[in-house]
This record gives sequence, structure tokens and C-alpha cells, in this order.
Amino acid sequence: MQASPLYASIGALIIDDIKYQDGTAVTNVLGGGGVFAIYGMRLWLDGLQTKDAGYIIHTGFDYPEEIDNKIKALNISLNCINHPDKHTTRGLNTFGEDDHRDFEYIHPIIRTTTSDFSDDWIQSVKILHLISSHERAIEIIDEWKEREILLNCVERTQFLWEPLPWACLPENLDKIYDATQRTEIITPNHEEIAAMLGLDFKVVLAENGNDLKKTVEYLGNMFLDGLSSAQDKVLVIRASKYGTMIITLKSRAIHWVPAYWSWWSSEEQKHVVDVTGAGNAFCGGYAYGWVQTQGDPVESAYYGAVSASYAVEQMGMPSYETGHWNNGPDPAQRLSILKTKSCKF
Repeated sequence: MQASPLYASIGALIIDDIKYQDGTAVTNVLGGGGVFAIYGMRLWLDGLQTKDAGYIIHTGFDYPEEIDNKIKALNISLNCINHPDKHTTRGLNTFGEDDHRDFEYIHPIIRTTTSDFSDDWIQSVKILHLISSHERAIEIIDEWKEREILLNCVERTQFLWEPLPWACLPENLDKIYDATQRTEIITPNHEEIAAMLGLDFKVVLAENGNDLKKTVEYLGNMFLDGLSSAQDKVLVIRASKYGTMIITLKSRAIHWVPAYWSWWSSEEQKHVVDVTGAGNAFCGGYAYGWVQTQGDPVESAYYGAVSASYAVEQMGMPSYETGHWNNGPDPAQRLSILKTKSCKF
């Protein structure tokens, strides 16, 4: 196990089976929200910096060698915990209209917990990505902060929380707010934030004249209206190919960052092969950007959008060959291109 990563995810590695709307299917794909988030971070790291990304993997007796090789090729700080009596976590992703995804486990998840992190990692990680229910987010963060106190950590870890879709229910809203109080950043997608508030996104969209931006902004403000906090919070609503809305609790200033592959351009949309994991990769890029920009909520979203752009260009994870991710251009170049695009967004 390598010590001292700056960025980490507590999301699980999952072997994905994927069913698309047209009836086609793919099996044995490296996936999981944590893995895509790690790729979203790793895209920005070169040389010795690759160890700045940290990840913990729980594997079963059926863990495929080709997937293990892909993870190890990232050259990140890695801790592998094997369970010889269990299956490796496997899930089924089923896609419908407008990139809507349903998910179910084929083999039960083996969860990573705060106790799996070494003292060195607790002390070094600047930002932790969580993809979890509100209950688990509260548990993880509270345990993490307790260990920071015991270790006399000078600098405390910050948290980016990506809520699980099935837990985004109105009856959970009070607990969702409790979890949000413990984080710096919460990032649901547009359907999830509507569901938290007991609303159907399509109904609210129609009520707002089918203006997607207006609808997302309305939902963002509605969510923040119910949040009371002495500290500022960042709400990042991922709206798929339409881009990302960023709003903070204190200022309520609204900013939009476009998706790298423009939804209104049929030529650019040809680059979008599979949107599985795009939101998770966005979160990984956002986490990296958050540290690099010293907590700029809008600038961080550009890093997230670039990371997501690599995730959608193929089934499964981006490839790294001849010194380039997906044959280039590299992330820094895409960041510059995206900022130019945003002037027209």
C-alpha cells in the first residue's frame, strides 16, 4: 500500500453488465462509481503525482485478472483487500430514454469503510469522494472526523458527496440535509434533486416551459431554501449533456459549465459512445479541481466536465496509450477548449 494520497474515493469497484435501450448488452466491464471517480482524478496526474490518487479495492474469489491489471496500470496508491469467501461486487446497469439509468446488484457490494483507511491516508487525503446513501455518508464522515481528532490532524479532509439515486426520496430529505451539513460539496443530478424534493423532473420541466436551465435553477434554489448552515455549501447539479449548474448556499449566484461534448452539435455527439460513469468521473475531476483551485466551486466544474468527456468516449474506462488519454488531446488542452466553449454557452 502506498502512503500519502491527496485525493481518494470510498466508492466501490464493481464489475458491470450493461443493457442499452436498443437491446444490446455488454458484460464484464470495469466499473463502479469509485473507479470512475478515480479515473476522473488520475487523468490530471503525471509522473510521481499519480500516487496522489488513492483507492481501496475489495475483491472476491472471482476477481478477473484483466480488471486487476487495468487498475494496477494506473500506478496510483492502492490497497487491495481480498475476500476468498465472497464474489466480487457485480452490477447490472439498464439504460432508458434521456440517459436514464437503473442499477441493481447481481453480487452484493463489499463496502469500503473508514476503518479500511490507514492513519497515513486519513492524515494526507485533502478531499474524499463519497457515493453513498445519506445514512452511510453521515457514518463515514463522522468516523473519519473522529479519527482526525485522535490523530491530531492539522489539515482536515473535505468531502464531496454524490448521493445514491435510490435514496433520493422526499421521506429522506431531512437526513439528506444532515449529510449535506457534513460536506463541502453535494452533487446530485437533475433527476435526483427533483426526487429528493418529492417532484417529477419532467413535470417540473413542463411547468417551466421545457426550459431545462430554468428548471434546474429552480430546483437548486428550492433545495437550498431548506438548508440551514453556518458554513457555506456548494450544490453542483449535473444535468448530463446539458452541462452542470453550480450554486452556493450563501451567495445564491448561479453559474453553468457546459459539457465538453456539446449536445447541440451532432458532430460532437458522435464522440459520445457510453455515458456510464460520466457523473462519477465528473466528481473525480471536480475533486481534483477543488484542491488545485483552492476551493473554487465554478473552476472545479471545468475539471469535472473534462474528466467526464473521457469517460463517455468508449464503453468502460478511458485508455492511456502512447502518453495520451484516448489518443488526446490531453486534459489541459481540453480544459482550455472547454473554457472557450463556455463563452458561447
